[in-house]
Amino acid sequence: MSKTTGQVGVFGDLKTREQVMHEIRNNHTVYAEFLDLNEDFQEHFVQFCMGIRGVMMTYDSFFKKIFDVETHPERLSDFISCIVGKKLRVKRALPKEHCRISEKGSLLIMDILAETDEGELVNVEIQKIGYLFPGQRAACYAADMIMRQYEHEKSIRGEKFDYRDMKKSYTIVIMEHSSKEFKEYKNDYVHHGTWKFDTGLQLELLSEFYFVSLDIFLDIEDNKKKEDKMSELETWLYFIGSDKPEHIRKVLASDLKFKEMYREIVYFRYHPKEAIRMFSEALKVLDENTTKYMIEEMRQELEDNLQELLNVQQKLMETNEELTEKNKELTEKGKELIEKDKELTEKDKELTEKDKELTEKDKELEEKNREIEKLRQLLLEKE
Repeated sequence: MSKTTGQVGVFGDLKTREQVMHEIRNNHTVYAEFLDLNEDFQEHFVQFCMGIRGVMMTYDSFFKKIFDVETHPERLSDFISCIVGKKLRVKRALPKEHCRISEKGSLLIMDILAETDEGELVNVEIQKIGYLFPGQRAACYAADMIMRQYEHEKSIRGEKFDYRDMKKSYTIVIMEHSSKEFKEYKNDYVHHGTWKFDTGLQLELLSEFYFVSLDIFLDIEDNKKKEDKMSELETWLYFIGSDKPEHIRKVLASDLKFKEMYREIVYFRYHPKEAIRMFSEALKVLDENTTKYMIEEMRQELEDNLQELLNVQQKLMETNEELTEKNKELTEKGKELIEKDKELTEKDKELTEKDKELTEKDKELEEKNREIEKLRQLLLEKE
């Protein structure tokens, strides 16, 4: 890289690391906030200011800046239309917080909540860690949108309210790092879900869900042939999912409407005080999410370990039962052997007695034989 300005990158004139650090240190406010960033964010901030790297739209502060519904409703309209697969036009932003169902109930806070011209509600959630937005959470957010719409329509129509007046709601979750469930689908990066009946019955159940895996998208797209033309959805996902210069060039080559959005990002290169604030806000959200993720991971690990212990305990109990049964069998066999031994002992006694009797008989026979022999001798002598 050149050590002087003048070279043009994707974000304007390039600066050297020395120039950027000099500018940071000369602004005490910027330098104080810079030192509060972790090493990864410091390096990202420096490379951004140098012009050799973009920023991740998955950073909450930058995403909300670019997709501000009040300022640029057409951007969110174009993006969600690509995701949903039909034309939706955002009319207005709605409050991101909803009233609690009960005094102690939890408060849902959404990233971006908008209403379309048709009255449909769209919630777009940006998640750096997909593990923190499971299906159960998506269902809660969808239910919240339905209740908002119900309350609104009910307040307007009163007794004339009809549930058929309710419109669809879309929950769109954009994940930078997908959870393990999504990584099993290496060839799919957009997952569309609706409520369905196993019989094929068709009823309008309002809620639709879209989970988008940016990491899987980038793996798939980076392995495509370079000459392949990108779709509008692919261009949007590159814009949101990557801060690499080569990806930024692909986006600009594909659709010039992104030039204005990148220009808004470039603005921060020349206004470091505002840029460092955006990075600080992004890091704060990331730290909070990372903490939640670590807590969830530890909880899951404890649950897994507990389940493993329960499985081992169950196997030990089953083994113990088997050993008890074997021990019973051996005890029974032992008793049988003792009985057999007793029988054999009795038989042995009987045989001993028989042997004694035979011995006595033999003696008697010998005596008889001797007497007969004596008589025979006497007879011979007389003759």
